[in-house]
Amino acid sequence: MKFRCRMVDAGAMRDFTSIISTISRMAKYCVLRLTVDELCFNVGDEREPVLWAVLSQQHFFAEYVMSGVSEQENEIYLEFDASMLARSLNSLRITTSARSAKIKLTNKRQPCLTFDIDLSSMSIDSRQCVHDVPVKLIPRREWPEHKMPDVPRFDISVELPQLKYIRHILDRMKNMSNQLTVMANKCGTLIIKVEVDYATVSTHFKGLEVWENEEGQENDDISAIVSIKKLAMFLGWDILHPDSVKCHLLNEKMVKLTLDVGDHIKMHYFIPAIAS
Repeated sequence: MKFRCRMVDAGAMRDFTSIISTISRMAKYCVLRLTVDELCFNVGDEREPVLWAVLSQQHFFAEYVMSGVSEQENEIYLEFDASMLARSLNSLRITTSARSAKIKLTNKRQPCLTFDIDLSSMSIDSRQCVHDVPVKLIPRREWPEHKMPDVPRFDISVELPQLKYIRHILDRMKNMSNQLTVMANKCGTLIIKVEVDYATVSTHFKGLEVWENEEGQENDDISAIVSIKKLAMFLGWDILHPDSVKCHLLNEKMVKLTLDVGDHIKMHYFIPAIAS
């Protein structure tokens, strides 16, 4: 079993650091699935999926070597403390002069992801920052628990407006309630609504691209009540400047949000509905 890689592109290092930093604010622990083509970060909550983030290794790494547990099962699953990993990348956040960042699976009394960051300096010699992040190797018998979850066919999907607009709305709605209703219809309208004893406040986004499941609900409006906090947490991914963000609704059961940055970053974020 072997894993090592190297980043040299400043944009790739910035995005990678932003992804790890955002994940660290979502959960204490994260599972990383390594394959020949991808790095997949899996964040769960009591075994329920919260985030599944897929990164193309070709975009992020100039060098990438991965050999899994066997030829037939050429994968590696690691669990780690997300905040510790984020702190190890702090030097990439506070400087723009990093020449490269190497990541390697090592064994230093216990399995670790070792980060070797080459920082340029005014002198001839560069400075090296080396951090060891302890990881837990997940045995094969537990791999099915960390696979990409089976996703049902959603009743409707709509393209979201820019996330900064939704964040602006949520900042005001969260002072009224801890939950809101997300609603969409086949006319391409997305409604975000808060209902409390003294008022109902809603925002309507119209003219959005829509994809409808022909076998889904016959109702025009598909909706789900979700936690404002969980929805707001997703909006932090705006830092990646996504090309596409979609909202998928399973009536009264789930909201799934997907975010794409080119072909090299794909996010799947799951928010279960709150029973009305």
